[in-house]
Amino acid sequence: MRVVVIGAGMAGLTAARLIGAGGHDVTVLDKGRRPGGRMATRQLDGGASADHGAQFFTVRTEEFAAVVAGWLADGTVREWCRGFSSDDGHPRFAAAHGMAELAARMCVGLDVRASVHVDSVRSAGRRWMVSWPATPRGPGGAIEADIVVLTPPIPQSAALVAGVVALPEGNYEPMISLLVALDDRPAVSHPGGIQFDDDPTWSWIGDNVAKGVSALPAVTLHTRADVAVARWDEDDEVLREDLLLAAAPWLGAAKIIDVHMHRWRYATPVGSHPARCLSKADGRLVFAGDAFGGPRIEGAFLSGRAAAAAVLHTGETS
Repeated sequence: MRVVVIGAGMAGLTAARLIGAGGHDVTVLDKGRRPGGRMATRQLDGGASADHGAQFFTVRTEEFAAVVAGWLADGTVREWCRGFSSDDGHPRFAAAHGMAELAARMCVGLDVRASVHVDSVRSAGRRWMVSWPATPRGPGGAIEADIVVLTPPIPQSAALVAGVVALPEGNYEPMISLLVALDDRPAVSHPGGIQFDDDPTWSWIGDNVAKGVSALPAVTLHTRADVAVARWDEDDEVLREDLLLAAAPWLGAAKIIDVHMHRWRYATPVGSHPARCLSKADGRLVFAGDAFGGPRIEGAFLSGRAAAAAVLHTGETS
């Protein structure tokens, strides 16, 4: 059975690994230059590195704990801390060399094709034709599949299957991330992260050296959702300068070496679908992601796991 997974984030890679382990032919397509989705790490001028999507993850279920134990054993992830403003006893885990490296670890042994911007999933008899246009980063193409697993945010997945199946509405909060490389450590106290409840601009700030992601000073800041909504369409230069002013208390006296800003339109799902995945078209289209499993890395993992189970069940019964 030929399966195409669209999206190489946690949900897509989890599903692909389990489907492949079930003996099926799996191809993963992702529009990014590198796999990972929001498990994203960027190299900044001067040699610093910074995670700019997901910052850490927690473990609440036995299923995820078993997988994380393997990552801990081989050094892919490490325990960062057990709380930020206080020690609450719950481990926060971070990828040892950046979240993108966790995605890369999950890609080992898989057929993962990056820079493929799928724009259509259409019926081809009892199969599906998944196609994408040529871009400056690669040629166009198409691939047939018996089953397609779609893990992008719900509005993007809905656009791909428009006219084929209907999906429930999916609402998301946006976020703007600011990555700043510095010549000295930022003014962020141990353990190197702050989750804000009442700051007018920021929801998060993280020291990438303290987290172990970068050998050179670099800080990651995430805006509040309401700030991202209000300023989404502003000029990049104006917005970047205003955000740097808002970040100044945590940058201290350090000199700025490089700045990168990124808009995450679908940063956090608002609410969650009651099921961990959604099957349509007699199980031949399966939808997954953190809008189904919950707005966390673990939620995306659980959704990908459920999607794989749905695919394997369809394969056994068809």
